[in-house]
Amino acid sequence: MAHPIIMPNMSMFTSEGTVTDWLKPEGARVEAGEPILVMTTDKAAYEIEAPVAGILHPLAALGVNVPVEAVLGYILAPGEDPPVSPFELAKLAPANGDSAASFTPTHSEPARVTTTPLREGQATTQLRASPVARRVAAEHGIDLARVTPTGPGDRIVEKDVLTELARLEKERSAKSMKVLRRIRQRVPLANMRRTIGERLRHSLSTTASLTLTREVRADMLIAARGRLASKINGVLAYDALFIKLMATVLCERPEINAAIENDAILIFDDVHVGFAVPVPDGLVVPVVHNADREPLGTIAAAVQELRSLAHSGRLRPTDVEGGTTTVTNLGAYGIDAFTPILNPPQSTILGIGRIAPRPIVSDDEVVVGRTCVLSLTFDHRITDGVPAAELLDHLARLMMDEPYLMSLA
Repeated sequence: MAHPIIMPNMSMFTSEGTVTDWLKPEGARVEAGEPILVMTTDKAAYEIEAPVAGILHPLAALGVNVPVEAVLGYILAPGEDPPVSPFELAKLAPANGDSAASFTPTHSEPARVTTTPLREGQATTQLRASPVARRVAAEHGIDLARVTPTGPGDRIVEKDVLTELARLEKERSAKSMKVLRRIRQRVPLANMRRTIGERLRHSLSTTASLTLTREVRADMLIAARGRLASKINGVLAYDALFIKLMATVLCERPEINAAIENDAILIFDDVHVGFAVPVPDGLVVPVVHNADREPLGTIAAAVQELRSLAHSGRLRPTDVEGGTTTVTNLGAYGIDAFTPILNPPQSTILGIGRIAPRPIVSDDEVVVGRTCVLSLTFDHRITDGVPAAELLDHLARLMMDEPYLMSLA
């Protein structure tokens, strides 16, 4: 019996993914649980495992966008025929020239675009165009009837529309005495970049976000980090320390470790802290689970491993799921302070600026000390300014509490 390979639901905010790589060729023998396919979503790249042992029969081609629960292929018994016709296989192949094809599990014919006559008396013409080509043409007001198709079967693909757009821009430039701007390169918006933008715009439009900032002495944190690294015999990134600090204060303020679902506030028992990691075309947020209960050495090792998996595109779905808060650190890039945007459906995110020597007042004298600016963004629907300020104050005091810091090892 043929077993389908299903596009999994990576998280509540992921509706589709892109086929990045088949790890085994068609007809290869695979074992149950063996990685066979790499899918890329807005969050990360995931390895999809074989549901059973058998012969691999891929359906979805590289570059195809597939929705959650779509069939990506089958695992067949030796000698078994796939339960999909050649016509359905053809639908899963990306159109030549498109940045990415889209797959909708349907048996209807490919979409066609009907254009108006070019001149009076001329017969109406039907043109075949890919979804990406139609979208780009609509965005720039381009008449598809004037576009020369180069795709299979005289199909208009994205590059054909972009060629026509470039021609029109050249004509307009030639007619104008004043050049307003010159385009060096037109780069298609990557799937991850587009989805990140949509998620953050959704966050700003659906939450009542407010950011509190505070400059905090970091001398004790710096000194403790060096001693703690020796105790745990490993690399201790500042991210690991702030993950532990954020988990500690949220554990003591569970009413803020929450999210809104429909008309209810969900207060979580566990504190799972995500941390932002930059990757090509965007960023991902792997999650350190149960950070309130894990010792610092375990958190430091998890941060190092998850960052390595993110950079190599090998994060698993469980690595990015379940976060209840996030920390994002731009200190390494020379940023003093910034306003982080909530990572929905989470209600808090902590922004960390660079640690640097600055003038401070100590015992009525101005001295040089090392400080950093912390920025806590929270959802005002869940809590108010005073509780959020108290949470940030507690975190700041823990940063300057040597006995507490040294107890983390």
